[in-house]
Amino acid sequence: MGNPFNPSFGTVPSIFLDRNSLSKRVVTELNNENSPFQTSLIYGQRGAGKTTLMTDVANELGKEPHWQVVNLVLDDDLLESLLAQLREKLVDLKLFKDLDLKIAFKGIQVDTKMGRPAVSANFQTAFHQLLEKFTQKKIRILITIDEVKATPQLRKLISCYQIMLRDNLGVSLLMAGLPDNVSEIQNDDVLTFLLRANRITLNPLDAESIKTSYARIFRDAGYEIAMPTLLYMTKQTLGFAYAFQLLGYLVWQAAKSRTTKRVTLETVKEIQDQYVSALFRNVYRKVYHEMSMREREFVQAMVKTGQSQVKAQQIGQLMGKQPGYVSVYRRKLIDDQIITPAGYGYVRFMLPYFDQYVEEQLLMDQF
Repeated sequence: MGNPFNPSFGTVPSIFLDRNSLSKRVVTELNNENSPFQTSLIYGQRGAGKTTLMTDVANELGKEPHWQVVNLVLDDDLLESLLAQLREKLVDLKLFKDLDLKIAFKGIQVDTKMGRPAVSANFQTAFHQLLEKFTQKKIRILITIDEVKATPQLRKLISCYQIMLRDNLGVSLLMAGLPDNVSEIQNDDVLTFLLRANRITLNPLDAESIKTSYARIFRDAGYEIAMPTLLYMTKQTLGFAYAFQLLGYLVWQAAKSRTTKRVTLETVKEIQDQYVSALFRNVYRKVYHEMSMREREFVQAMVKTGQSQVKAQQIGQLMGKQPGYVSVYRRKLIDDQIITPAGYGYVRFMLPYFDQYVEEQLLMDQF
């Protein structure tokens, strides 16, 4: 049996813990034309499973005959790519009798023999008339965009998309992004429409689900694994989706190399350094260096206390700042899913071993 865990970014793992029900709900809601999910933003930290969820939803809807999915990359070709994919889908669905036919959509001329359409004038007009073709056939379009940021291309697309909705055309939009970028988009002067968009927040995985899943997977594969080991593994992840996949993957690989079919605490501790290094390298380096100077000062103050749960007042003292100032960055770091409340006036880190990463950075700064 191959390793059932998949710590690769952007793929749909075979063990889609705690997200299957969410994925099914999003699909169900998108099939309801009056649902607020028709325009949705998936919001979460790196490794929380944003791309995985969006991919799963797109794959499921793509199986339904009345849906067509357009997956876009946020680059300079965003608008052109959207029109090109819509045109190709019209051809693939054989909505034209003659494939040599040139179809003129006012602002766009599409040659079905060409690899891409020539955008000659108005994107809005071209987009509208292409969508009309699908809507007439009762086919809905789902547009997905990953790693969204407030770019001129996205502003243009969203502005036109809003008009398509007003004209009752069958189109939905599912986007995924980091907390900072999602907030920037929703607060953009041009994109105020997105303030009404549905926000799908990816919260930490449930501890009981993690423990049960680890137990089932290893025991079904013939491994003996005791409750203390399961509890230790569960605690190592802190509910972080990427950590769940990564730890499971490494423990599985270590267990395979042993002569006995037992997963013990020693098995887990054997790969502990490798696990922490992968978290640092694949997630935390990027997270930390994208934080503002004040945000770094906040998490550094948390680490300097040497406590797992830190009082905001103590953080303020170490930063030399007033409570109002500290509360701004406390709120920001909670929104960014880096820290989480831990009782009245206290916070703790949300990501496993992130405190160790910050501590290492503090030491590095001394050299």
